[in-house]
Amino acid sequence: MLGLFNPDNKINIFIGKIGDVIIANLLFIFCCIPFFTIGASYTALHFCCLRLRKGNLNGVTKTFFNAFFKNFKQATITWIGILIGIVFLLTGIRFLKQMGGSFANFYLYIYYAAFILLTLFTLYVFPVIATFENTLKKIYSMSISLCFMHFPKTILIAFFTIFPFVLTYSDLRLISLYAFLWAFFGFALITLISDYFFFSIFKNIYLLN
Repeated sequence: MLGLFNPDNKINIFIGKIGDVIIANLLFIFCCIPFFTIGASYTALHFCCLRLRKGNLNGVTKTFFNAFFKNFKQATITWIGILIGIVFLLTGIRFLKQMGGSFANFYLYIYYAAFILLTLFTLYVFPVIATFENTLKKIYSMSISLCFMHFPKTILIAFFTIFPFVLTYSDLRLISLYAFLWAFFGFALITLISDYFFFSIFKNIYLLN
């Protein structure tokens, strides 16, 4: 019975990790309220989840905000650039669909391919910023390289990151339930799952260095 009150008890450790996930999720949502800070907030969330995976997350709130402010400039520049890219590609896709014809269809495939590449880049760049200190040029290069060097894991990361959003909008009758899950732990949980893959990828880089 006394073992239940032992902080090293496996049950207590598990409950503590659940608490960390919930707190990290709430901090992420809170720091996303100014829309342009989403990149920095998402980077901080990855930093916390990678630390949680590694087992050295000491104080989720302090860790989150340290990562948020440390990576704010690089993450914000990256996020704004991604937003501009998304708007440009979606506008082009919409225009080409309305235009029709073989010429438009040819460029439509190019735009679709570019959108997929931008999506894969987005999946990698924020955890890379959270993990490595480098120039944006090298961070972007590393993100693209890792994406294709570990393509099977990239597919899994994309699935576990994107599928929950698809599922959320697949049945609008359950939107209130999904909203509760996202607000409570959803963002942090899918980030934690993807960071299990990122951790194994980044660990190999540390070993090489």
